[in-house]
Amino acid sequence: MNGKNWMIVWLAAGMAALPRGVLAWGPEGHAVVGDLAAGLLTPDAKRQVKSILGNKRLGDYEVSSWPDEIRGAQEYEKRYPGNGRWHFVEFNVSEKYDEDFELKLPGDGHDIVTQVGRWQKELAAKGNRMPRRRDALKFLVHFTADLHQPLHCAYRYGDMGGNMIPVHSFQGRNYRISAEDAPEHLPDLHSVWDECMVYELMAGRSRPAFAKALQEGIGGEQLRRWSQGPPFDWATDSYWRARKQAYRWANGENLPFKWARPGMDLTSENYIDARLPLVQEQLQKAGVRLARLLNEALDPDYAPPAVGESALPPDGGKAPAAGGG
Repeated sequence: MNGKNWMIVWLAAGMAALPRGVLAWGPEGHAVVGDLAAGLLTPDAKRQVKSILGNKRLGDYEVSSWPDEIRGAQEYEKRYPGNGRWHFVEFNVSEKYDEDFELKLPGDGHDIVTQVGRWQKELAAKGNRMPRRRDALKFLVHFTADLHQPLHCAYRYGDMGGNMIPVHSFQGRNYRISAEDAPEHLPDLHSVWDECMVYELMAGRSRPAFAKALQEGIGGEQLRRWSQGPPFDWATDSYWRARKQAYRWANGENLPFKWARPGMDLTSENYIDARLPLVQEQLQKAGVRLARLLNEALDPDYAPPAVGESALPPDGGKAPAAGGG
């Protein structure tokens, strides 16, 4: 890894001891979602984002990962009580699927689905002061990405979205790590999805190049289809992705739920390659849907494209030269 990636891993290691939900996709994944969304904003929405963020971009770490950085900070706990619980929703993948099956939000507002809707409204409210709208934008950017990390919408046998499932090694074709390599930051299933799978998919490419490749892989029909539906539906989809894919080996068998080390050895053959298409699609969906939420909040003339309509903004949805925004 280059020096920048080592710095990111070091920062992540320092946050590893914090409670569930601190990271989702890791800094690079969050940044790429911001980059993707930036290329799909309407001209009016782009101007509004610029007026709120100034010289910052949607994909900048100070924007896209800010809600992770403030977790546990006394100042922000007073300002936004309970914000540590806003990064996930707990849907049980072990629940039997029968006629009584139903996914429900906790009802207290401290879940990611509710918070996505809340901060979109706060961002749209022009009566709010600029600092409040700036925080709203940062929350919305971050939580929309969180919503598409499958293990932020699921848990199994109390494993906190895979945080309690140890991984001994991740042996991809482009990225590798083991417990021996980083004993201070022992990998688990959740961190594999936060970071390792993203680095594997990036395959050594720069973030702008990676974002450009992801955006070029999104077709018009995907843009139209992914732009539909409420955040609860997106969380439900992430839940099923966790239940059917993230918690299973490539052959379809369930991953073990043993909490003791040394943990699983994940390889390209037994897990990684089979799940990379899902990682790519979830990042792409997050970018498309974040753009929709921002366009709705910041452009009064915007409406999600219907089937048969162009889903691209007037400039063709070109990715920004660097960083997004």
